[in-house]
Amino acid sequence: MQRDLQFLLDMLQSAELFRTCTVQCSKDEFINNVQLQDSVIQRLLVIAEAARRVSEVTRKTLPSISWQEINGMRNRLVHEYDDINLNIVWDVVQFEIRPLIEKLKRQIPPEQ
Repeated sequence: MQRDLQFLLDMLQSAELFRTCTVQCSKDEFINNVQLQDSVIQRLLVIAEAARRVSEVTRKTLPSISWQEINGMRNRLVHEYDDINLNIVWDVVQFEIRPLIEKLKRQIPPEQ
């Protein structure tokens, strides 16, 4: 469980980092800022890679986290890097990350 806790913490930290970077950003600013896109995509990859490493036992205890969708996003970002739909990435930033952060915070003790 300690390893899983570290992976969950990695997911949380990455989600909070790019959420902070995009909270004051408009969709147009995101679409026109390659550096911000790269930062967000990198953090999405960290979230997905950490999620992939969480044990099956822990995943089953956290069914509210969309493990399969996170992995699917990773696969698209890695294998279809030349055809990334920035509108989908933006939607993930706007609608999926905040709930993920809340779910992860409930699982990670405050002293972490």
